[in-house]
Amino acid sequence: MSGRESLSAARRLVVKVGSNALCQSSGELDLGVLESLAGEIAGLAAEKRQSIIVTSGAVKIGLCRLGQKKGKDLATRQAAAAVGQSELLSAYQRAFGAFDRPVAQILLTQAELSDFRRYLRLSNVLNSLIARHGAIPILNENDPVSAAGVEIGENDRLAALVASKIDADLLVLLSDVEGFCTGNPARIGEVSLIPEVEKITPEMEALAEQADDRGGSGGMKAKLEAASIATRAGVAVAIASSRAPRVLSRLLAGEQVGTFFSPARAKLQARKRWIGFARRPKGKLVVDEGAARAMLEQGSSLLPVGVANVEGEFAPGDTVSVVDFSGKEIARGLANYNADEVRLIRRCKTREIRAKLGRHDYDEVIHRDNLVVL
Repeated sequence: MSGRESLSAARRLVVKVGSNALCQSSGELDLGVLESLAGEIAGLAAEKRQSIIVTSGAVKIGLCRLGQKKGKDLATRQAAAAVGQSELLSAYQRAFGAFDRPVAQILLTQAELSDFRRYLRLSNVLNSLIARHGAIPILNENDPVSAAGVEIGENDRLAALVASKIDADLLVLLSDVEGFCTGNPARIGEVSLIPEVEKITPEMEALAEQADDRGGSGGMKAKLEAASIATRAGVAVAIASSRAPRVLSRLLAGEQVGTFFSPARAKLQARKRWIGFARRPKGKLVVDEGAARAMLEQGSSLLPVGVANVEGEFAPGDTVSVVDFSGKEIARGLANYNADEVRLIRRCKTREIRAKLGRHDYDEVIHRDNLVVL
């Protein structure tokens, strides 16, 4: 089986629920959506299918409770998240309690994703909750303590990382739109749903730029990036409306609901997924055409001679972004040298490293074993 038909065999799901999918425009919870979702997931559990929820909505709910229309500054958004998070979890507890299903709250920061040992512990606790205890994990970023620049970011990305980490069969991104369309219906009006995607193209990325999230933090661009992360990990992805009747059951039955993204045939190994997607890059290396071609076409390491410029500050072992002359990110990897050292040896041949640094620890700026082509 391939495509949507393969979903009938899916046994492990990650369901991300967006702010606009879960809340009304006023910021109040849409209890009908939540109760319907709980009923579906409880029904899937009876079929021996395991589910994890990544939920947004805390900030939107909190702003409503605080009488704020928008949280323009970080402090207000953090306060709103603290207020909204308790109400959000209570609503999930009530919804799943009606089906005798316990829920487990897990609040995350970028630290849990950046440190490989903590990343593994997250996987272990999730597996224990869903496989041994039959609980429904409810994940969210710990917004009250997340700071600009070190936050996880969109919950779409968090959901994709979780799906890849636990080897989920399907990631469902529930939104307030029916799927990925040929344009933004809020701006254009007449658009067409794209039912299936084999490969994410630059044209699709351009369409995603037009997305209007109307109060959420993700939007269609974030969902497309999440789909890219998950599919490269071998996880099928669907973008669909939270208000579509029996949306999860119909997806698993292979019905034409939302937009389906096929998983990649060549699955990235877990460590490379962590390097490429779980960590935030600390700096940027601009490489020439020859180096870019060698990495993209031959799977080569990045040597000093191919580095044209260095941006930012980073230490050995930090994740850095690799971009071409146009600014397009083509890879990420773990640096062997710090930023100042790379500045000294850039454009140098391997035999010249010792003369520049007084030592020669590595031939490569990034070894191919620590490099992920995007």
